Amino acid sequence: MPEAEIKLVRSEDLEWVVEMFVRQVYPDDLEGARHHFDDHAEGGSSTFLAFVQGELAGYITIRWQSENPLFRQENIPLIHDLLLFSAFRRQGIASRLMDEAEAVIATRASKAGITVGLFDAYGPAQRLYARKGCVPDSTIVRAQSIFALLRDGTGGLE
Repeated sequence: MPEAEIKLVRSEDLEWVVEMFVRQVYPDDLEGARHHFDDHAEGGSSTFLAFVQGELAGYITIRWQSENPLFRQENIPLIHDLLLFSAFRRQGIASRLMDEAEAVIATRASKAGITVGLFDAYGPAQRLYARKGCVPDSTIVRAQSIFALLRDGTGGLE
């Protein structure tokens, strides 16, 4: 199985990345793709892309200022979005994306937040987050998702 290449989206990449997202992530939704990357040029978010043999396999996005008031108050960045296309699952790519995100977060914060849906479809993500040491934070459970905290890239918990 070919190795995935992980790339950080830079400001100069935004135009072609938005176009790629319109084709592959937000089909025919230019506004949705633009919105995903609105604050990247100013440093408000960071996204890592995973490619396998030149094909987009998935991505992870970090929001440096979460919209969640509890996270915002404590300056806890949010791993906002982790997506892997089904053909690329169960190859360790999502775990590598998480590792990259945790490493960059550790340069700026001692904690990170992450959300996951409480539906069967999110089972693989829930298991990945548990393996990565994410712990549910019961103070901010919502009806359809749960927020969890993880520590820097060491995998330890606070």
